[in-house]
Amino acid sequence: MWFFYNKVLTFFSKQGFSFTDLNPKTIVLEDNDLLTEKLQSNVYYYECPPQTKTSFYIILETLSDQEFDELRKYIWNEDKADLIFITNEKLESDVIINLYYGKISPNLKISDYKLDSFKGSDAGNEKIDKINKWNFDSGLFWLNYKSFIDRVRKSKSIDRELIFTLERLKKDLYNVVANDEIVQALIDRTLYIKYLEDNHIINSYFYSHYFGDFNITYKELLNRNDIKSVNNLFKIINEIFNNYLFITPEINQEYLNNTVFDLIYHSISGTSLTGQLSLFDFKFNVIPVEFISYIYEVFLKEEQKENGIFYTPKKLAQLIIDDVIIDDKIGRVLDPSCGSGMFLIVAFQKLLENSPIEFNDVEKKIEHRIRLLSENIFGIEKRSIAQRFTIFSLSLQIFRDLNPDEIKEFINGELRSKNRVDLFGNYSFFENIICHNSLDIIDEVFREETFDYIVGNPPFFEIKNTDEEIAFISNYKTVGENTKVTAKEIVGSHQISQCFFLKIKDWSNINTRFGFVTNNSNFYNDNSRKFQSFFYSNYRIEKIYELSKVKKILFENAEESVSAIIFNNLLIEDNCIEYYPVEMGLFSEKPFELLVIQEDKLIDINQQELVENRTRLRDFLLGNKYDKELLLKINSNQFLSDYIKLKTDNSQFLHRGFELWGEDARKKEFNLNKEDWKNLPSEKKKEFVDIFVDKYFTDDLTETHLVPYVKPKNLEPFLISNANRYISTLDNFHRPRTLDIYEGDKIIISRLGDNLNAVYSKEKIFFDFSIYIFKLREEKLYYLITAILNSELCNYYINQYLRKRVND
Repeated sequence: MWFFYNKVLTFFSKQGFSFTDLNPKTIVLEDNDLLTEKLQSNVYYYECPPQTKTSFYIILETLSDQEFDELRKYIWNEDKADLIFITNEKLESDVIINLYYGKISPNLKISDYKLDSFKGSDAGNEKIDKINKWNFDSGLFWLNYKSFIDRVRKSKSIDRELIFTLERLKKDLYNVVANDEIVQALIDRTLYIKYLEDNHIINSYFYSHYFGDFNITYKELLNRNDIKSVNNLFKIINEIFNNYLFITPEINQEYLNNTVFDLIYHSISGTSLTGQLSLFDFKFNVIPVEFISYIYEVFLKEEQKENGIFYTPKKLAQLIIDDVIIDDKIGRVLDPSCGSGMFLIVAFQKLLENSPIEFNDVEKKIEHRIRLLSENIFGIEKRSIAQRFTIFSLSLQIFRDLNPDEIKEFINGELRSKNRVDLFGNYSFFENIICHNSLDIIDEVFREETFDYIVGNPPFFEIKNTDEEIAFISNYKTVGENTKVTAKEIVGSHQISQCFFLKIKDWSNINTRFGFVTNNSNFYNDNSRKFQSFFYSNYRIEKIYELSKVKKILFENAEESVSAIIFNNLLIEDNCIEYYPVEMGLFSEKPFELLVIQEDKLIDINQQELVENRTRLRDFLLGNKYDKELLLKINSNQFLSDYIKLKTDNSQFLHRGFELWGEDARKKEFNLNKEDWKNLPSEKKKEFVDIFVDKYFTDDLTETHLVPYVKPKNLEPFLISNANRYISTLDNFHRPRTLDIYEGDKIIISRLGDNLNAVYSKEKIFFDFSIYIFKLREEKLYYLITAILNSELCNYYINQYLRKRVND
């Protein structure tokens, strides 16, 4: 057997991996002692650099298909390794090493995600070069398997699978109880209990103490339909967490029927017949604890867009925390809009790294972590559901990476010595996470307190006159230009996120460091100029990560682009801001979705130029300083409007085409008024539209349909192609425009698409409102201006300058 092990390790050694690179790893599969023992001393783990997504496991033991499925479920839950090398085939004098993608859902066939296969004796040939260490460390490994990435992109990551599973359970439960609050209560309690059970915080000792049975579990209570015991379990768990988890621990018995219990039982047990993933497939002793925050997304999805609430992905929180908490310091952290706690979770993990106190006793380890939380982690959240998720997520951080057996014995010791689980008797952080409105200026939170670090992702929306935050706009006062000013004199368009940037001054001292996600309109739009002036004059900006190009991998449902901004209170002369335009790359797309910060893209900005309004932050959307200089030169030329023909009323001859359907068309063609139309069923409405289109449009040139109909897709540089539809007349169209728009010399351009396709035409053509035309003062300039509009330089100017400035 050692012959094969040495063969495999020698194989990887020849690819450049040393024994210090390949770390022995113990994998404990709690429901399978035999497989755990089989894997003992037969697993190695390679951790890649953070931006390459090439970490892998090496499995030296031959496994059956069933054993391999169980192992890869563990690896999938752990969400660390991207790849699996396994020696599940052996030859007489050689070994076969198969390479699989490791982040594939357990309900998919692993054989479909096999990347490659190697022989131990292959070392040195061209095929093996694809897996040498340098390729893993640089990320070039994935270029060798680029075609495989397209297949993987279609699969869901474990976090998305968890959301999908919870959404399905939520829907099933709602079909039974038809009450959102009860469904929410059932799911969050179930998920909390699964976390606690899988991590041995509630275990056989716990159930024996409280329920008199070592073999009882939450699943068994559901199976017995034991309503009283289930409610009692909710109550006990709430007491362990100092009654902060659930507002009302017990759920009304009318909602706890057999059907409800069966749905939850089958989801936990994995006995559903749907063939889809259930909570059974998620191992919460392995799964990253911060995934608990995804429940928040499940329950708030409907109001995200309306209220400007967006879940902060860990990669973005990590980027900000790493820049804010520096020099291995410990300090008090505040998130005034903490949501489900992602910033606070990442901040606590950073503080724990910065306080590497070694304890052999698990009780002292737990006490140290609770004390670190209670003294340094603070949050404010307006929504109680999110506040409770934050409390629970932070509580689970206490047990992160601790030995399960030691946790179990610790709980047993608590029960024996105190007759209860008393985790938070000496120190408690629950009071630090407050359910309140941060912008309440009457009943202020953390009044007269200051923090070392303030971080967050405040909501993006305009405060309405009926919103409670309007009092902040009207009455809050801060210091600006050495005098007191009110928020309404600074905040543009009642933007709530700007209010947070004013309020955080109250919680800061001269040494406080800040890191925030902000909507770009705060710094780009003209109606926020006063806010921009306040911010540039009162904060020293260290870094800006401009994230508009990677918005889709951060906030799926957000319409507005964002930036991450790092700043402090230590104003200095000639401060230089490090501005990073973050762009999409190979590892930005699924399945990696990484934020790649490229140092060679760094732009230095003099903050004083922003203060004095000699430059605007939005100008740096254009690119580097050379792009800016070129665009300024282009901008110094005459404008197109100087050459456009003037009409008799001195307005420019610039128009778009007809609008086909609307109130006017309905009246002219069918004598239908607005009320008549409103009362028609949708099928009848479609019938009228079809009759109208069939009458005025045809696919063939006829005696009545003589004029080509041009759409944006028919426009190419300099020519109209494949315009195969014809129109008879525009008389009864909703807004037909005047005929001189469609006749004679004109330049046609499309409003849609990445490039500006311009065509000079003398012919009579019809087109709709997605196309613009203009006529020139001088006939001799038509060809020249058409050529300029189709040039790469013109499209560069439009895409780099006009569109980027308009988008935000």
